[in-house]
Amino acid sequence: MSAETTFNLISVASSALGLLNAADGFRRTFKSVAAPGDPFFRRVFTTQVAVVTRWRFVLTRAVRRALRRPAPTITATLGTALSVEATMNARGLIQFGPLPDVTQEPSAFTAEVERRLNRVFKLAQDVQHELRQEEQVRDRGDQQVASDLGGQISAFDEEAKRDALEGLREQVLGWFLVAVGLIAQLAALLVS
Repeated sequence: MSAETTFNLISVASSALGLLNAADGFRRTFKSVAAPGDPFFRRVFTTQVAVVTRWRFVLTRAVRRALRRPAPTITATLGTALSVEATMNARGLIQFGPLPDVTQEPSAFTAEVERRLNRVFKLAQDVQHELRQEEQVRDRGDQQVASDLGGQISAFDEEAKRDALEGLREQVLGWFLVAVGLIAQLAALLVS
């Protein structure tokens, strides 16, 4: 096997391996920063279609201007948006029986009003106490959830950084191998 053939084989193998490494590195970097389930190749294809569409629009506009043709009119319909809101309220009701007649039994009337006021006051205090306890339990739960989420976010962020750096390393290795392939191709040209 001649030196030229050897350099050509090294060039092709190195370039192919480099391109595969670079593509896998791009995929891994994309996967580490993209939303879960976001497909890499569909995103690349969509980007390429958008670039081609943009260039087609620019070329069409340039040709239209060169030929002095007016821009086409575009008509579109406007949609309608509806918004629905709902609010809900909960109420409690305490009912008491009829009060004694104040003109016939003033002391019984006073005692019953005092008893009822004391009962309402005690109920209000009990509700406030239960609300404070529930708020404390909820605050402790919120703090625990916030702590857990903070830890999970930090771990996920570190994992995403490691994956992105690994993808970038793979890309660098891929492009280095492509460069080696180009140098081997140049060596093959020099040998021939």
